[in-house]
Amino acid sequence: MARFLLTALVLLLFVLEGTVVQVLSPSTGGLSWMTVPRFALVCSILISMFLGRREGLYYGLAFGFLQDVLYGQVIGIYSVSMMVASYFSGLIVLLFQRGFGMVFITTILVIFGHEWLLYSMYRVFSLAPHDVQWILNRQILPTVIMNAVFALVIYLPIRRLCKAIESKKELSTME
Repeated sequence: MARFLLTALVLLLFVLEGTVVQVLSPSTGGLSWMTVPRFALVCSILISMFLGRREGLYYGLAFGFLQDVLYGQVIGIYSVSMMVASYFSGLIVLLFQRGFGMVFITTILVIFGHEWLLYSMYRVFSLAPHDVQWILNRQILPTVIMNAVFALVIYLPIRRLCKAIESKKELSTME
């Protein structure tokens, strides 16, 4: 049940990031910078840190593929970037303790790395319309800040769901 709730939550947030949240974007208010909600990515990163890198890799791959199919210009860019971001966040947890500060800082760094990887891949395919300075100041940094705030909001619910899944795993292995 907890795994179903976790997947349903990530799916709901994925739908929200592509629909409702777009209306609240600063660029619609006339500001020169834009934010891109990456709620499914944030959830995949947190899942990877709490349940393991393989679980995060699966969530990152699945929701990255959905992102590619529904919103992407090139199939595979989001799949690869979300999968790599989730996997590496799970690897970082193996090196450090899983405290709130480490999880939060890792989430910020991984989101920044994800955005940078996306920009780099779009640049390789000549689909990036702006130069590095513009994209860094007006899209990547505001996106990282907005998603870091979202990570603060979603941290406890994701942690609780992941703990429920872990406790069910432990109970099933004891039997």
